[in-house]
Amino acid sequence: MVMVITMAQAKVVKHCRVSQSIIMAGSIVLPVVTGGAVAADVRISPELELGSYAFWVRDEEQSPGVDKGLAALVTPSLRVNATGNNLSSSLYLQNEAVWYEDAQRSHKSLTEYSWRNLATAYDKRLSFGLNASSNNRVRNSQNGVFSDIITGSENLSKTTSYGANLGFTTLRTADVRAQLGLSYRELHSEAPEVDDGSGDFDNNSYAATLDLGSATRQSTLFWQFNGNYRKTEREARDDFVSKSANGNAGMPLAPGLSLIGRGSYESNDNTSNFSNEFRSYGVGLEYQFGRASRINVTQNRYTTGNNDSSQADASGTYVGMEVFLAPSRRTTLSYNLDRRYFGRTANLQASYNMRFLSVRLALTDSVQTQSSLEEVFQDLGIFVCPDGVTQISECFRPPSNNYELGTGESFRQLFDVELELSEEVIKRRSAALTVGYSKNRLALSVQASKNEDEYVESARLTERNTFSMQASWQLSQHDALLFNARYYEIDYSSGQRRDSNSSLELGVNHKINNNADVSASVRRVMRNSTLDSFDIEEDRVWLTYSHKF
Repeated sequence: MVMVITMAQAKVVKHCRVSQSIIMAGSIVLPVVTGGAVAADVRISPELELGSYAFWVRDEEQSPGVDKGLAALVTPSLRVNATGNNLSSSLYLQNEAVWYEDAQRSHKSLTEYSWRNLATAYDKRLSFGLNASSNNRVRNSQNGVFSDIITGSENLSKTTSYGANLGFTTLRTADVRAQLGLSYRELHSEAPEVDDGSGDFDNNSYAATLDLGSATRQSTLFWQFNGNYRKTEREARDDFVSKSANGNAGMPLAPGLSLIGRGSYESNDNTSNFSNEFRSYGVGLEYQFGRASRINVTQNRYTTGNNDSSQADASGTYVGMEVFLAPSRRTTLSYNLDRRYFGRTANLQASYNMRFLSVRLALTDSVQTQSSLEEVFQDLGIFVCPDGVTQISECFRPPSNNYELGTGESFRQLFDVELELSEEVIKRRSAALTVGYSKNRLALSVQASKNEDEYVESARLTERNTFSMQASWQLSQHDALLFNARYYEIDYSSGQRRDSNSSLELGVNHKINNNADVSASVRRVMRNSTLDSFDIEEDRVWLTYSHKF
């Protein structure tokens, strides 16, 4: 389901201070703290939302004519956050239950949860985390981008994951900085009522990252190394292993000018029809200026091979470039022009931060399984959101670039939701631009992105263009106007099908008091496809009442 992101700081309903307690939610037992000498701040926020919906659906694929209906939705939820000196835990539990006034649709009940725990030691240089989550989501965009429990629960797949991570980093004052990360994750995804082509599947992912290097590039001899290893054990397909390593070293020749050498290695292997290796090395010059800015250009030689023994390895030369600009604390830009096994590659990350305005631009490419995309987190650094938020009034802009997340908070990708989930290996190239604005009574976020996914195991290609806009305008102390627009244009090359999916939503929220509010909303959803049988239209009107205890 699509997550609506918000822009005003969430309120705490209940707050108490305890030295030892156990919080139970369903079958989950969450130890908050242990030991009487260590206290923890515990925030417990139960909430109940009641909604009444009227909808009109025209689905050419399912049935001709208009499907009219009325529905009642009851959504109880519980948010528990506990924070200690070196321990923190957050739990979010929600159930959605819907009833219909006619017999054509049956009662549905869906439960979601998110549980995260983090322990730190040695001035937070050592960290250990445990997490678990379950949600109901669309796995195949061809079955309905905007499906939800009201009119599209048959397209939702229950996806559950469990994981653990271990991290270590050296002191910021160390001459040689090191950062190590280890993680494990188990993913289970169930097939929805309407077949989406993926069935039930389970996979396990193991990942390791290592970063080493000089603390400053202005030292007599500076060097840096980073390595990544990832293995995905797939149930219906061969295991996929991805390895990469990059290193560079430099020696100053003159003030601001250094001789630099670099090398890289990459390997992708699923033991069957997709396997490759890539190596490169080169030398060049690097010019350093300002506080941390640099530009380097290298002449490189590469060798690449694949799993076809009848073909000889390819080799050649190319020019690479790396640029990092930090003209101020508000602005950063990094650009890398290199080569990988599939040809030239470019990565760009740019950000501009002001008190009221934030801008992010990213160009990336990656090779991974689509089940890994479930956990890819794009840190836009614009809005901070509590776990489980569903309203546009519950997130807020961080007060500074150095804002430290509290328990149950995370930097959220503003809108772009990953619409595919399977075990297949894909090569993805993407570009995304995000703008966030928050001042006075207006909060606004806009995102535009383009993804190109090549399915390397099935010779398919999918292209997706996305645009989204969210706005919240505070009309008065108690009233706010909410606007939400989304657009997905998706080209499925294998099926000779191209869909244009759009959604417009307008609502008014009235705050009755600190614990209760009521809102009225209207939504229009359309899917226009090159195959007329897949055209869909839906109009929806609803009224909700929310109470925090």
